[in-house]
Amino acid sequence: MLKNLYKDNQLIDFIKIIIKEMRPSILEINPLLDFYDTINLTTGEMKTTNRNGKKVTPSKNASYKGLEFKIYDTGTITLSGSLHKYWNDGAHNYNDFNNEAVLFVLSDLNTKFDIDPNKCILKCLEIGINITPPVPTNEILDNCLLHKTKPFEYQINSDEGKYKQVQHSQYIIKIYNKALHYKSKGFKVRTEIMRFEIKYTKMQKINDKGIFSLQDLINYGLQNFKDEVLNEWKNVLFYDNTIQIDPLTTKLKKAVLEYSNPNYWTGLLANNQNKNFTYHKKQLKKIIEKNSNKVQDLTAQIMSEKIDFLNSKTIQIDPLTILSKRIVLNYENDTKKHLCKVTGFNISMQKENSILLSHTGLKYYYKTDKRIFEQIKRRYLSKIWFKSNFQTQIKELAHNIRNTNSNQKIKQSRIYKEGQITLLEQFESQLPE
Repeated sequence: MLKNLYKDNQLIDFIKIIIKEMRPSILEINPLLDFYDTINLTTGEMKTTNRNGKKVTPSKNASYKGLEFKIYDTGTITLSGSLHKYWNDGAHNYNDFNNEAVLFVLSDLNTKFDIDPNKCILKCLEIGINITPPVPTNEILDNCLLHKTKPFEYQINSDEGKYKQVQHSQYIIKIYNKALHYKSKGFKVRTEIMRFEIKYTKMQKINDKGIFSLQDLINYGLQNFKDEVLNEWKNVLFYDNTIQIDPLTTKLKKAVLEYSNPNYWTGLLANNQNKNFTYHKKQLKKIIEKNSNKVQDLTAQIMSEKIDFLNSKTIQIDPLTILSKRIVLNYENDTKKHLCKVTGFNISMQKENSILLSHTGLKYYYKTDKRIFEQIKRRYLSKIWFKSNFQTQIKELAHNIRNTNSNQKIKQSRIYKEGQITLLEQFESQLPE
C-alpha cells in the first residue's frame, strides 16, 4: 500500500483533513497524543465561542510534531498542520521536502495513528516551493505589486513571520522570506530562501481535478500542479528593479516611475480603466523584456527546475530503508540542535552545558513561538498556576521539568541494573561515526 503512495509529492505542505470512519478512542488512548479540553477555568464550562464571538463546537485538542488533532463533541475528527514541518519534527519548513520525505511522513502517520489516506477528506491544502531566488528575496517581495487584479499586502504572523499575500475567493497566494523568518527564530540559514505558495481555502478547484481525499491527491501526482504554480507566479504583476533607466526616452522614464507604484495600478482598476490597465501591463512587460535582467522569468525557471529536481525518482523507495535513514538523520541533527532531555525541544539558546529547558528557553519560546510555549504549558504546568502571573508560570514550569527529569532517572534506575546495556545504548553504538 505504501509503495502506491509514492508519486510526485514534494509540493504539499499545509493540509486540513477530516478523518472518516475512525473511532475517537483510537486517538484518545494513543500515548503520543496528550489531549486537552478548552474550558473556562473559573466556571468550568467548555468554550463555545471564539475570540470574535463566533459560535464554535467544543473539541478535545492534541498536538504532535506540528500537527493538530481535534476530536469534536459531534464525533468529527480533523487533522491540520504542515506535513513538511512534521518531517522536521515540527520545527520548520525551509528545507527541501522531497519524495522520500513525503513517503516517510505518510508511512509514519499510518503506523503511529492508523491514518488511511483513502479516508482523509481534504478541507484545505497548501502547495508551495522553496527556491534560492536570483536576487534578494526582500527585493522580490517589495516588487510584487498585484496578483491578477488584486494588490499584495504585507502580513505579520508569529508563526509564519512576515510575508506578502493576495486573497481570492477560493485560494490565497503567499510569498515568504523564509530565510529571514527562521533566522529570527535562531535557526542557522545560510542562503536566501523564497517560498511561493498557493493555499486552497475552498476545494472546488481541487475537486474539479477529481481530488477529494488525501489518497486522490497522491494518485493525481503533485508534479501535475507544476503548471498551476508557474501560471500563478506568471499572474503576479512584477516590477523589475533591474530596469536600466538610461537607454529609455523621457516618456518611458516617466512611465517606468509610474509602473513601480502599486497605487498607479490600483488607481486604473478603481476608475474602471480595465483597457488601460491591460495596455500598460503589456507596456511594462515590453520594457522589462528589453531593458532588464528579467528577474520574474529567471525566478520561474528556478521554480520549474526545482520542482523537476524534487520530483525526480529515487532508487530507494523502501519505507524501512527510508525510516532507518531518518532515524540516523534525526540522531545527528538532534545532537547538534542541543535538545532538552525531558521536553525534546531545542535549547540551543541556553548555556552549552544545560540539559533541560530552563527559564531562558521558556521565555524564548514565549516570545518566538507561542504555540510551542502553550504546548509545554499544558503538559508541565499544573492547572492551579494557569491564572498566575507570567514569572510564576515560568518558575513552576522549570521546576516541574526538573522534577520530571529526576523521576525519569529514578524509574530508569529501578528498571535497569548497574552496568546493563540498554536498547538505546546498543543502537547508538551501531551508528556510523
